Amino acid sequence: MAEEGRNSSSSGYQCTLSPELIQKAEKELNEKAEWRNRDIQALRDMVNKNKELQIRTDDVFLLRFLRAKKFDYDRAYNLILTHFQMKKENPKLFENLRPSAVKHVLEAGVTGVLPHRDKEGRRVIIFRPGRWDPSRFPVDDVFRTNFMTISKIIQDEATQVNGIIMVMDLDGVGWAHARNISPFYAKRIMSLLQDAFPARFKGIHYLNEPAVFDYIFAIVKQFMKEKTVNRLHFHGKNVQELTDYIDPEYLPEEYGGKAPPYSNKEWMEELLKCDAEFDEEAKYGFVSGSTIDQKLGQDAMECVMGSYRKLSVD
Repeated sequence: MAEEGRNSSSSGYQCTLSPELIQKAEKELNEKAEWRNRDIQALRDMVNKNKELQIRTDDVFLLRFLRAKKFDYDRAYNLILTHFQMKKENPKLFENLRPSAVKHVLEAGVTGVLPHRDKEGRRVIIFRPGRWDPSRFPVDDVFRTNFMTISKIIQDEATQVNGIIMVMDLDGVGWAHARNISPFYAKRIMSLLQDAFPARFKGIHYLNEPAVFDYIFAIVKQFMKEKTVNRLHFHGKNVQELTDYIDPEYLPEEYGGKAPPYSNKEWMEELLKCDAEFDEEAKYGFVSGSTIDQKLGQDAMECVMGSYRKLSVD
């Protein structure tokens, strides 16, 4: 299947974007409808020249990387390299990457997605790390859950254009959680969000920050780029401020809205149907024993190799 995916040609892409989103993609992402097929093929040619990669090359898959990098071929290709290199360098983290393997994280209510978008059309991830019990399951299970959540929602074309925001409700977070947030883990998380995923992360909203938050944030901030820091919002107990970003009609009541209390049950049920899909994705990547071409992937691999100097993520 990997070989078939690697050598596949254009699959006859059919745009699902509304006229308004097509205009937005053209204005913000340099996506021209009349050039789209040409651009996808250009990226496909770059991937096919790398014999160390065995990945999907269908239109739908490649397009998410082009949109994430504003249709810059080189940056989109580097993002592909970074994405699959991260998987290659963390085999234990990505083994058995299927929703059923993290059902206990979903049942605890740690991660979910609002059924409605925010005022800018962005998908809203609800992350509640205080519901994670470090004595019951490791932090890597939380990482895997978030990775699969983002992987699933980014399949939607409107989300590729509009982006994603995260509401991070820190209620219940304490020292038991802080002790599990090592610099290595913080770096890995920021590598994913900033440099290794074909998504436009447009903001993180912190709520109910506990006293231990300063300690945790000091660890994480050292791996954040300036652009990421500029997209952070700290609300404390003033959850009502979220209504500036999310329509109160769709915002759960505990966050200042009019909707019923939040439950991730609907999202859990949706994600748990996707085992076969993630099993298929696990077949793709760098061939065994291969190493990344440092010249082709230098900028994109800066974060993975330990530097955060150059790369800019939009």
